[in-house]
Amino acid sequence: MRSDTYCFDDFDQHLLEGNHPSAIDKLRKIVEDKPDKFILQKMLGDLLYLEGHITEAISTYERVIERHPQYISALYGLGIAYYRSGRLRKALEKFAQITRINPRMAMAYYWMGISYRHLGEEDKSIESYKKLIEISPDSHIANYHLAGVYIFQRKYREAIKYLEPLAKKSPENAEVFYRLGMCYHNIGMYEDAIENYKKALELNPDNQRCRDMLDLIIHIDEP
Repeated sequence: MRSDTYCFDDFDQHLLEGNHPSAIDKLRKIVEDKPDKFILQKMLGDLLYLEGHITEAISTYERVIERHPQYISALYGLGIAYYRSGRLRKALEKFAQITRINPRMAMAYYWMGISYRHLGEEDKSIESYKKLIEISPDSHIANYHLAGVYIFQRKYREAIKYLEPLAKKSPENAEVFYRLGMCYHNIGMYEDAIENYKKALELNPDNQRCRDMLDLIIHIDEP
């Protein structure tokens, strides 16, 4: 019992000091001695991921899931690790599995949205972001990324529906106003485009893209 307590105390000390490599070594030994402690294995996976050991993190999460297939926290960590390693289909499998276990797990839909976007499956990306918004209507990140997909599809009016409320909720976000300006520009609503470009430049004077677009639109009628 003393030996167990010493191991945990030693691990905790390294973790509190921010010495993750040493903490990982200590936790590896604990997990080897106590393979049934799945929460510790999941913690090991988290630390490995934080330290950039993605492949080993994946293996560690997978061992947890083999024994506890509905452990959402481990599934989530595994999904993100798959995403970071470029294994987007595997990531989608895990996030979809999470939503079957808990349909209200909002961030699973976020990662599904971004994974589908990278795979070029925009309609599924939109579906995922809309599900996230259904669960969390005030989610800035969901509205922002959903508008981004619509802009990519050149559905500017649809994008505006999500950007306008977002601009009111986060009036300090220069990129939101830039995107609004771009959308209005592309549908020929030049006054609204100018207004939003100018707001974006007030917030971020270094945005050269915005400056160029504003200059273009102001001189649009010149020969």
